[in-house]
Amino acid sequence: MERRLLGRLELIVDTSFLLPFLGIKVKGIDQTLLEGKRLYYPSLMTSELMAVVIKEARKLKLEKIPEEVVVGLSYIKSTVNFLELDDLNTVYQIVRKGWNDIFDAILYSSHVFTGTPLITLDKAFYDFLNRGGFDVSGVILLG
Repeated sequence: MERRLLGRLELIVDTSFLLPFLGIKVKGIDQTLLEGKRLYYPSLMTSELMAVVIKEARKLKLEKIPEEVVVGLSYIKSTVNFLELDDLNTVYQIVRKGWNDIFDAILYSSHVFTGTPLITLDKAFYDFLNRGGFDVSGVILLG
C-alpha cells in the first residue's frame, strides 16, 4: 500500500480514482489503495466524470454506455460522499493565478474547506499549486 495513505481514513479523490469503479482502467491506480477509506468527491465534478465516460465510449465506438458503467455510477452514488462548493474564493484564486481547469480548482477548494486530504495523479496541478504558494501539505500526489 502507498505509504502516504496509511492511517488516512478519509480522502477527497480526483476523478481518476473513480473511473475504475466504472470499468475504466487508469494507469497508476490500484483500487485496493482506497479500501476501507471514506471517500469524498465534489458534486460539481460529476459533470467531469460523465464527460470522461462519454469520451471513452466514443473512443471505443460503443453503441451505448455499458451496463458496468451504470452499475458503477450507482455504486459511486451510494458509497462516495459528495461535497458542495463552499469556498468559491479559493477556486477563483487558483484560476486568477493562471490555472485553466475549473474542476481541479474545485477539487482543491474542497480540500481547503474541509481539511480532508486530497489524492491526485495530476503532477502539473500539484506543481502549479506549490509554485503559486498554495498549501500542498494535505495533497497526496501518486504516480
